[in-house]
Amino acid sequence: MREFLSQPLIADIVTLRKDGSPQITPVLYNFDGTYLYFSTTTSRAKGRNIKRDNRIAVSIRNPDANKVVLFSGKADILNDRDHSLLRRIAVRYTPPDEIDELLRGVEPDRVIIRLKPSRSISWTRIVAG
Repeated sequence: MREFLSQPLIADIVTLRKDGSPQITPVLYNFDGTYLYFSTTTSRAKGRNIKRDNRIAVSIRNPDANKVVLFSGKADILNDRDHSLLRRIAVRYTPPDEIDELLRGVEPDRVIIRLKPSRSISWTRIVAG
């Protein structure tokens, strides 16, 4: 699973709106073997949702959906003033010569969402050839 999650895939994160309905957003992520990290701002829906109710679910799949990993748990909101956690996410998806420019344009209310999954499910679909 760690090898699969080390790929620069897109994660779909599900947070809960004020009325309890799900709100889903595709995000870039980093997985360090224990925690999943995402970036958002405190003014965006997922940031506001997590501040109010920190229960989230995450789906990560490869492009043809043959391999899927699902996580759920309670998220923490971290300040990342030096952007070290954001840099770990960005280097997975951004050419090296563009990282510093990207980080210079970071919004002042940008935060990191950290999830230590309390539940996980994964599967690989066998495709007959």
